[in-house]
Amino acid sequence: MTDRIDAGRAAVGDERAAVRAEYEALAAFDRRVAELPTVTVPTGPPLVADPQPSGQSLARVRAAYAETVMSVPHYEAEYGDTVAESLAAEFGADLAAALMGGTALTPEVRDAVRAATVAARREREAFLDVLDREADSLVAAADDIAATESSLESLDDRPLSARPFDDLYDLWSTLRTLDARVDGIGLRRQETIGDHRAALPGVSTDLCEHLYADLSASYPVLASLADLAERLTRARRRVERALASTA
Repeated sequence: MTDRIDAGRAAVGDERAAVRAEYEALAAFDRRVAELPTVTVPTGPPLVADPQPSGQSLARVRAAYAETVMSVPHYEAEYGDTVAESLAAEFGADLAAALMGGTALTPEVRDAVRAATVAARREREAFLDVLDREADSLVAAADDIAATESSLESLDDRPLSARPFDDLYDLWSTLRTLDARVDGIGLRRQETIGDHRAALPGVSTDLCEHLYADLSASYPVLASLADLAERLTRARRRVERALASTA
């Protein structure tokens, strides 16, 4: 009953490893950028100004980015874009244009790159927190579903035909209680999904659809609960038929 949730937990683990790798890669990139010398672009009259600096310092920034952020193991499969496209996606079009087409790494550009890197790391950190909460939610739901399933199976220790009316009524009441438990698990899960959406306002794709797109169900907990609810419904109907036959 919890196989889909187990697969979901594995998917969350994979995603967490990828996000952690990006977080660490951005830290490595920031260290590389911090060590690069900056160039002050001359603003005086052409006859007295120093020669126009080359873009070599910006090339070092691009190389550092490619060797850190774009070198995480999952990068090609997940993104597969160019340096220019990646910089624009990560830091915005304006800063990407300055890094791709500027003349030199000025103090202002380096400060902007480092600030953007810090912001990107904070986004990963926030996402890691959400993934941790998602993992905890999956564990709790799997435990609750397993406990409910165990309770359901324990009710089937005697044939219905061998039970007196009072026993059948108690069984029916217990099944109603298990139904309510399943509803409660589902409500808590829906609240968690809503909390994820609130915690990631800038993400257009639903977290579950992102994490579990390759699984048999994009919402593994809710799918498992639907199966369990159907089993409980069938069991309750059998008890109701047995009750009717003893009346």
